[in-house]
Amino acid sequence: MDETTIRVAIRATARISFVLFLGAFLGDALYRLMPAAATRWLKANKDGFTLGFAGSHTVHLAFILALMAAIGREHALKGIMVIAFTTGFLFIYGLAADVLFRHRTFLPSRFEALAHYYLMALFAVSFTRHAITKSFFYTPLVLVAVTAIGVRIAVAIRSRKGQVFTASAA
Repeated sequence: MDETTIRVAIRATARISFVLFLGAFLGDALYRLMPAAATRWLKANKDGFTLGFAGSHTVHLAFILALMAAIGREHALKGIMVIAFTTGFLFIYGLAADVLFRHRTFLPSRFEALAHYYLMALFAVSFTRHAITKSFFYTPLVLVAVTAIGVRIAVAIRSRKGQVFTASAA
């Protein structure tokens, strides 16, 4: 594969992973916000979205490694991004392990929330960087990521206050 093809594959797998991750990230929150058949399905399939996301992002990682082999490691990733993405992949695989081995419950109960917020923030930062430097196309993705974080925070705050969402209160 040439460099251009690899870069297209990296962008495609990142976008696919983002959509899958949205299902995992928002499944419970959207159901609490709007209990309906569609949001019930989203909540019920949250684990599948998490595993799909882990699989998709593993393919994404393979393309990143292929790019590094094609153009050289020093040109592919830089400094803090290496640390952020490495931490991100550890969180992804931790979430997948938690789904696969849930009966063993070896991760702290707050791990899922921490991992979800970290990964969504990472998507938001990455998409923002691309929107600024490469293409306006990424702006809607930034807005979706930031809105998803806002929805999840709002639902968590309302849940802690004991408020119930209704169609008229939203």
